Amino acid sequence: MNPSALMGAVAGLFLGASVLTASAQTSTVKLTLDFSIQGQQSPFVLAAEGDFFAREGVSVQVDRGYGSADAITKVASGAYDMAFADLGALIQFNGRQNEAKAVSVFQIYDMAPMVILSLKRANISKPSDLAGKRIASPSGASSRVMFPLLARANGLDPSSVHWLDVTPQLREILLVQGQTDATTALITDVAGLDHLGITENDLNVMRYSEFGVALYGHCLLTTPQFAERNPDAVRKVVEGAAEAWKAAIADPDAAIAALKKREPLIEEKVERARLDLIIKYAILTERVRQNGLGAVDPERMEHTIRMVAETFKLPAPAVSSIYRPDYLPPQPERQR
Repeated sequence: MNPSALMGAVAGLFLGASVLTASAQTSTVKLTLDFSIQGQQSPFVLAAEGDFFAREGVSVQVDRGYGSADAITKVASGAYDMAFADLGALIQFNGRQNEAKAVSVFQIYDMAPMVILSLKRANISKPSDLAGKRIASPSGASSRVMFPLLARANGLDPSSVHWLDVTPQLREILLVQGQTDATTALITDVAGLDHLGITENDLNVMRYSEFGVALYGHCLLTTPQFAERNPDAVRKVVEGAAEAWKAAIADPDAAIAALKKREPLIEEKVERARLDLIIKYAILTERVRQNGLGAVDPERMEHTIRMVAETFKLPAPAVSSIYRPDYLPPQPERQR
């Protein structure tokens, strides 16, 4: 993306503007990401390394994760204070508890970027083509956890699929070698296939959102208990994250530079491509352009909750037990 072309577009996208605070920093907030730190997570590294959190008066420890489900479990257990993880996985987690164990406080991905990747020679272009096929995926990946939604929305028997439990790195190798027919992934994983000699022209990319699963995606979450005990810290983390995402959209290279500083061995071109893909397909939707990052449509949120609950045969949690807008910065009046 051209940074100069984006500057004007992002100026009004976010709820609130950066507010400097004179208050002393809180004790460190521990934040786990959804997976290993790549381009799509680089705005959180930018928030920490570029002082966006510090300007808000909060110290944040940003660690890599091992899947959305794992990240949510760690927050619920108290091992971490906050997490960046898939909203659908949060809904499923809460639906299996006697009471809400985690709650979204900032909706970052307006569209869940989940996909099925396959080589064109496999002739897989729609969900029904997956019947009888092998799909490689880490067990905790959000695209694997939410696969039953894709199957249900398209009349596919989930038991007709043969799963291969693998690491993300092995998943890609098996796809290239033809030892799996497809993988579940996020759109950002397309960027990582170049080094294996696979380009977008070699792939069929089946986006969940194009086959009846147009759900909200990753969010910033915590537990109700942590939020109630530390409301100022949660607000400051949300504000710092929002400002860092704003900066990353306006200047993606700044986010990748922060990532490079933390992870010197990254391939900058690949990680920049990952960030560009997530901005294009998950964040800068028409809804976000109109309403701002973090704005949530209650009806769409209810639909997301209901679809996940019905698919996994769980009681549908109330919206208030899944999503809390209390910690968002005030929304500026829009120009008419």
